[in-house]
Amino acid sequence: MTQHPDDKEPFYFAQRARFMDQLNLAAVGSAVSVSRHFIRLTLSKWHAKSIEGDATLVVSELVTNAVKMTGVLDRQPTWMELETLSLVTVRMIGLDTSVVIEVWDTSQQMPVLQKPDDDTEGGRGLLLVEETAKNWGSYRTPRGKLVWAEIPVPEAVPSVLPQRRKSARSNVRPAARADPWLLRSLLIGLQAI
Repeated sequence: MTQHPDDKEPFYFAQRARFMDQLNLAAVGSAVSVSRHFIRLTLSKWHAKSIEGDATLVVSELVTNAVKMTGVLDRQPTWMELETLSLVTVRMIGLDTSVVIEVWDTSQQMPVLQKPDDDTEGGRGLLLVEETAKNWGSYRTPRGKLVWAEIPVPEAVPSVLPQRRKSARSNVRPAARADPWLLRSLLIGLQAI
């Protein structure tokens, strides 16, 4: 299912995000592998490693497209190019039963799902995203576009993703223990003044 690019808010805006992590990258070829590492680390932290394969595939395709549109993918950028290089932002949003991957870039050109024939090289990235993700879509932003994909967490129940702990605040301060070594060092220091 694809959301129309002119829609202002994707479906997941109406849901409560339980977790969110974000990474800003220069629009160069290494952004693809760095974004995969970011996805792996975040999914591990969220206890959702069961979708690691799908999530790394999706982020690879989305970041590759973003870098192709706004940066330098096939070579090392020159020093002059580095000064004017765009950013690509990868954000993960943890919902109750799925994870949404967002990739933002500065290009206004919307992604186009292609149906390449067997002899065509390339052009299959969004096709892979459509096959892997439950939903995906894109929309324009004031300074570019955002492409997103939702990946369900299998057999997810609200307890699969970690719960935030509620802190029991108390007005009672814990008793401080006196550290004889620290007190002696402090006394010696004060006497030296």
